[in-house]
Amino acid sequence: MATLANSPTTTEGAPPDGLPGRRLLVGLAGAYLVLFAALMATGSDRSAYDDPKKLIADFNIGDGAIQVMTYTAMVTAAVLIFYGAALRSVLSARTRTWAGDVAFIGFLVMALTLASWGVTSLALHHAVHIGDPQIVQTINILDTTNFPPAMLGLMCSFIGVGLTALKGSALPKWLAIASIVIGCIAPLGPGGFVPFMIFPIWIVVVAAMVRRDPA
Repeated sequence: MATLANSPTTTEGAPPDGLPGRRLLVGLAGAYLVLFAALMATGSDRSAYDDPKKLIADFNIGDGAIQVMTYTAMVTAAVLIFYGAALRSVLSARTRTWAGDVAFIGFLVMALTLASWGVTSLALHHAVHIGDPQIVQTINILDTTNFPPAMLGLMCSFIGVGLTALKGSALPKWLAIASIVIGCIAPLGPGGFVPFMIFPIWIVVVAAMVRRDPA
């Protein structure tokens, strides 16, 4: 009886020792969704071809606001790394596969991409205050053309999770296959924005539906 009492449980309410529970997974995913929405709401719609002099004239973000936006981007990136590590541990409990590592690397790349966007936005803010149109134009081009790393992160995250979930039956088959398909869309030019916008909702769905008990 003592052996049974001390053995790790694998029920939905109590995951095995060392594995994150569903509440943690959903909490991290929900936090990322809220933070991501806040970043998108406070971002500006610019292109690489914008007139730098007009950018200087129209730029109205204060020092305090840009600092909050930068810190929010860093927190969002950190939350995504924690989520990726937690999800990989749950997926690995059901099956050991290299695709799980690919998925975590994808989350890491996405996090670093978000952090880089915060850095270039902060750099643009300082460039505007310096008032040199050439510097503003250069940083604006960097800030508006740095989406490809996100494509890489999306491909690795979606496809890595989908492949791992298929092998270990960690997600419903339809969700695992849909993840792989969405990941394949990520590098297809403008179509990459579709997975990018779906990504925050997808991680919430995955957190809510992933099977945490070992196979």
